[in-house]
Amino acid sequence: MPEADANHLQGPSAQETSAIWDRIAGWWDESIAEGNEFQRELIMPATDRLLALKPGEFVLDIACGNGNYSRRLGRAGAKVVAFDGSATFVERATRRTTADGDIEFRLIDATDESSLRSLGEAQFDAAVCSMALMDLPTLAPLLRSLPLLLKPAGRFVFSVPHPCFNSSQLRMTAELVEEQGKLSQIYGVHVSDYLRPTTQLSSGIINQPEPHYLFHRPIGVLFAECFAAGFVVDALEEPAFAPGINAKNPFSWAKRPGIPPAMVVRVRSSESFRNTNAVATDKYR
Repeated sequence: MPEADANHLQGPSAQETSAIWDRIAGWWDESIAEGNEFQRELIMPATDRLLALKPGEFVLDIACGNGNYSRRLGRAGAKVVAFDGSATFVERATRRTTADGDIEFRLIDATDESSLRSLGEAQFDAAVCSMALMDLPTLAPLLRSLPLLLKPAGRFVFSVPHPCFNSSQLRMTAELVEEQGKLSQIYGVHVSDYLRPTTQLSSGIINQPEPHYLFHRPIGVLFAECFAAGFVVDALEEPAFAPGINAKNPFSWAKRPGIPPAMVVRVRSSESFRNTNAVATDKYR
C-alpha cells in the first residue's frame, strides 16, 4: 500500500489554489448552475445512494462550490452547513439559495484544521464532498477533522474523477474499425501514468477562462489517507453513462459507457463500522 501523500504532493498552497477559484468561480457558477450533465446523471444520483439521507439529518457539505448539491440536500429535508474556500463561490451559493431549506454557507479553507474544528464536535450526521478533493493540495487536515465533526455513527461520502481513467495523464481515443466489411467507431481512453501522484494545471470544463490545479492521487494513496484518519471504506460506486446515448461530441464520456469517469466512495470511522456490522450480524443470527 502506498504511503499517504498529504505532504509530498509538490505544488501550490491552499491560498494559491483558492485565489484561482475566486477568479473563475463566477464563470463556473454560470456554466454549471444547478448541475451539468456529468453532475446530474452520474455524481448526484450515486452520492444520494451512498449518503442514504434521512430527513432532518445535519449534513456538512465540504467545498460546496455554488451550492447546487447543498440545495439538493436542503430540498430533501436535511439541515446543511456548507462551506468553500472561495469567497466568490460562497457569495454565488448564497445568492442562488432561496427557498431550498435550512442551509448556511460559510467561508472556510478545507485545509485549515483549526477552522474546520470550529464547526463543532460531533455535530454532523454526515459529510459530503462532491468532486472537490482533487482540488485540495493536502487532505490530512480535513480527514483528521472529520472524525471529530461527525457523530459516532456518521459517514463521509466523497466523489473524485476516477483516478484510473480520468486524470491529467488521460488522452481520449477514437478508432475507426472495419470488421466483416462493416465500419464502426470505438471510443476509449489512453492512460500513460497512474501510480505517480501529480500536480498539474487542468481545465474541468471546455473554454474555462483559466486552468486550476488538479492533484491526482491513485486509489491506494487516496484510501491510505482515509485509513490514516481512522476511516474504513464501506461502499463504492463507479458511475458511467448508460449505453446508447447519442452524444455528438466525440470527447464526451457518454461515448464511453464502459469506462467510469468518476468514483464515489463512502467511509465511516472504524469503530462505527464495527458497531454497524455487529448489529447486522446479530440481526441474522
